[in-house]
Amino acid sequence: MAETHSKSRTMRSVVFDGHPLRVHVRDIPKANIARQTDAVVRVTSAAICGSDLHNYHGVFGSDRVPYPIGHEAMGIVEKVGEQVDSVNVGDRVIIPDIPDGVGLDLEPAINPAVALYGEGSEFGNLGGCQAEFVRVPLADKSLIILGNEFDEIEDKDLVVLSDIFPTAWTGVTWSGFEAGDKIAIFGAGPVGLLAAYSAILRGASRVYSIDSVEDRLELAASIGAIPINFTKGEPSAQILAREPRGVQRTVDCVGEECVNEKLEPDQSFVITQATKCISVGGGLAVIGVHFAQPNSKGVQQGSTISPFMKFPMTLFWEKNMTIRGGVVDSKLFVEPLLELVKSGIANPSFVFSSVIDIEEAPKAYQRFSDHLETKVMIKFS
Repeated sequence: MAETHSKSRTMRSVVFDGHPLRVHVRDIPKANIARQTDAVVRVTSAAICGSDLHNYHGVFGSDRVPYPIGHEAMGIVEKVGEQVDSVNVGDRVIIPDIPDGVGLDLEPAINPAVALYGEGSEFGNLGGCQAEFVRVPLADKSLIILGNEFDEIEDKDLVVLSDIFPTAWTGVTWSGFEAGDKIAIFGAGPVGLLAAYSAILRGASRVYSIDSVEDRLELAASIGAIPINFTKGEPSAQILAREPRGVQRTVDCVGEECVNEKLEPDQSFVITQATKCISVGGGLAVIGVHFAQPNSKGVQQGSTISPFMKFPMTLFWEKNMTIRGGVVDSKLFVEPLLELVKSGIANPSFVFSSVIDIEEAPKAYQRFSDHLETKVMIKFS
């Protein structure tokens, strides 16, 4: 008789081995308790995030490969350490993308303040979430426990709370947004779509969604945003033609791999366009990944991303605008979103274009990279 998942010593996981445009599904050692403050979660749903594509494209991640990938997941607690107090076996939980790192004895990290799932040894060596099981350190502080009131809510409306929905919501906040503001969201991938959705939920008077992929722009329009295709003219000019005084807020949901109106790589394009269309006293939030690394076995295209970029400093200064960016710790912002989902006001699952089995992950990565998917959920039995 074959071993059950709970008794097996291995698990299926999506793995990155350093070769750009390739991921693999392999058997790796099953996640287990390493410290008595840990929990092990049996994953019911995981998701492929836009930032996973930076690994897939070979511009971000650990030097040392292979490593399991993915940082968005939820599931059922299978095992807890003896020192875990508030989390119980059988609890349905969301796994935030950044665990509570206080007191973690992690391997040396590029940024010691940030330990990330699915990024390998130089980011805490936490394992990946696109797997059948995940070890969660400091489980009491790191897991979001879903009570009985969420029993009727499907994973697809909850798994995005592990990262992209709180990240999108925070990007709107960091821009200085207030109800009634006009806002331009650069990027209509899953984070950008949820940033536009967040602004609409929070009372934006007008939301612009900027991208080049028509399917994504149509999805943005379906939630009430005004689509701007930046291949049809400078996006700031298109916005200023509609808003002569500019918009009060902008959010960069694209990051370092952005392209210009000719679809050529241009790291400064989004920041420049955002600054051009911001009104005096406005704000820009940068939640897209900007992280330069040298070439290595694990980051084979690292040199394509520069640690420096052009910035319209005089325009920034003249407009007396603000800018804020960085890594979003999703668990710090998830509570109000849980209430919105529970009440039925927010239904963020609209961003998913496909639900797949883990064995289909390599093809799904390719389709996502080619803009043939908006967002993909991996469903486990």
